[in-house]
Amino acid sequence: MLIAGLIALIIYPGGVLAIGLGIGYRLLTTRQLPANGSLLLTTEWLGWLALATLGLVAGGLASLPWPWHPAPLPYGWLGAWVLLEAAAWLPLWPALSSGAPHLVRAAVREAQIGVAGRAIVWSVAAISLSSTGGLNGWTLSGHLLVWLAGLLSLPAAINWGPFGPEPSLGPKGITAGLPARPAAALTFARDTVAAALMTVVWMAGLPRELLPPWAELLIIIGGSAITTLTLQWLQGRLPRLSVPAALRTLLIWAGSLAVLAVAVLGLGQSA
Repeated sequence: MLIAGLIALIIYPGGVLAIGLGIGYRLLTTRQLPANGSLLLTTEWLGWLALATLGLVAGGLASLPWPWHPAPLPYGWLGAWVLLEAAAWLPLWPALSSGAPHLVRAAVREAQIGVAGRAIVWSVAAISLSSTGGLNGWTLSGHLLVWLAGLLSLPAAINWGPFGPEPSLGPKGITAGLPARPAAALTFARDTVAAALMTVVWMAGLPRELLPPWAELLIIIGGSAITTLTLQWLQGRLPRLSVPAALRTLLIWAGSLAVLAVAVLGLGQSA
């Protein structure tokens, strides 16, 4: 059991998968990967912060019920929630503690919007991933609503587009002013968190009882890739939202669907 757990944490669905998801996300969003090992090989504290973020993502992914999981955990989504939420917060720390007013404001904006988006993602993922009843019309409809609510809350959860950073910071966002190598590592770590959250949305939306493991894995990875490409295509086509407008939009659209999804899945459980 110990060896299976280590395989899950280090290889699949943990560390190796996390790195692969981060690289795939970066490539699909047309960003070039840093060359000559400059991505992670830095001994500055910011580099260790990025590595800690990647470690939390690996642990979060390993806690989820992936197909062919070597050591599945009962209610592992609880651990995944805690670990991935911590992974989303760690890269904000340099900006929050910088003392520069514009960086602190930008980081607070991302924190407020991001935590609201992730709260909706995990509220629907929790009931979906802990569902133990049989399949019926209610549960199938509930999974569809979970998927829609998750997709609508995802841009806020990963601080994308209209929910993204202050434009005045430039392309580097909240890593503006940091040395190049630590900034690259932190950016990659944030990309990996975003990619992991995409897999959570697709995993939660699947009626897993209907699918063989290979189809489930294909849909999760393929769906995440399609979501990434769609967001990249929409980049710059939607206006940036203020924090109140972003939270209001999130709650009206994703929040209402999330409430409906929880209610429908609850009916499916009792049917």
